[in-house]
Amino acid sequence: MPSAVPRSPRVPLLLAGAAIAVLALVVLLSAASQAPLAIADPEGRVLFSLLALGDTGDPPRRFARDLQQQMRVARALTAEAERRPADALILLGDNFYPDGLHEAELESRIRSNLVEPYCAFLDLSAPLSPQVAAPCEAPVRPIPLYAVLGNHDRETPESPRLEREAVPRYVANWHLSEEPELVEMGEGVSLVLYDPRPLAKRGDFEPLLRAVRVARGPWRILVSHYPFTERWPAAAARRALAGVGVPVQLHLAGHEHNLGIGVIEGAQPMLQVVAGSGSDLRYARQHLEGRRFFARLPGFARVDLVEGPSGQRLVVSLVATREFSWQVWQPSRVVSRWSVDLEGRATNEDGALLRASD
Repeated sequence: MPSAVPRSPRVPLLLAGAAIAVLALVVLLSAASQAPLAIADPEGRVLFSLLALGDTGDPPRRFARDLQQQMRVARALTAEAERRPADALILLGDNFYPDGLHEAELESRIRSNLVEPYCAFLDLSAPLSPQVAAPCEAPVRPIPLYAVLGNHDRETPESPRLEREAVPRYVANWHLSEEPELVEMGEGVSLVLYDPRPLAKRGDFEPLLRAVRVARGPWRILVSHYPFTERWPAAAARRALAGVGVPVQLHLAGHEHNLGIGVIEGAQPMLQVVAGSGSDLRYARQHLEGRRFFARLPGFARVDLVEGPSGQRLVVSLVATREFSWQVWQPSRVVSRWSVDLEGRATNEDGALLRASD
């Protein structure tokens, strides 16, 4: 009986080396900058733009940080800003998981959850910026950065204060307010940033209604962590806003870790947008009021004030990036596009979007 031929010890080593090489290639490709969008822009002249995303605060992994969803979405966001700059960036809450920002990890979390992913948008001229700026190369263009609190940001008593008062000492253009705040952006766009939880607990939404009523507009955009659903505190905010008495065209929110569109009809019509897949994904757990579109995909929202032949409209494009790091062939793309007019009437522009991509 012939003796077995001994297996060369080099074979397992070669196989292991090949596997390591393939893994390294995937990591390099996954960490590479996203290609800009290959989809046509909204028809008309863009007057003003916002980028918005929420639920971004996943703690960084010790290894393969560049493969985490927050970093993939941030690269796509940066590529889009390089392609067509925006006038402001909005973070829609849950900025630091799992239970907000802690004093003991203040600098490490600012570095990993703000500076590393969003370097291109940050103004690192604050007094303590040098202590967190190491991962950041030259920015694309610092722009105003507005944030609201999410439910996880309130899990630790010190977290809201740290996000309001400590973060600006490291990131000069970071801005977060506890109470409803009106920000006049120019070009007739008014932002009202609010957290419905303290308002609902007090049973007093008058500060929110007052901010909406005094907004110059005519374009009014509400920004909150919570989309309008049947659940508290969003349902309480929705009921209060029904009597605000002035048009509100758009509501931006996160909380649900996906991308979604809702069309609210009735006495106070508006378009509501969910862009809560900045660092994690899940299927919808609550019913979005007026839901017209849903995608369990990582991504962000782009809001453009567009002037066309029939007048001005706000155009919202939901941009999705690849779901998994190894899908290196998958470009960032617009998965849904809706617009809303001054009266709050929403229009589905997905058909035009598909024709433009042919």
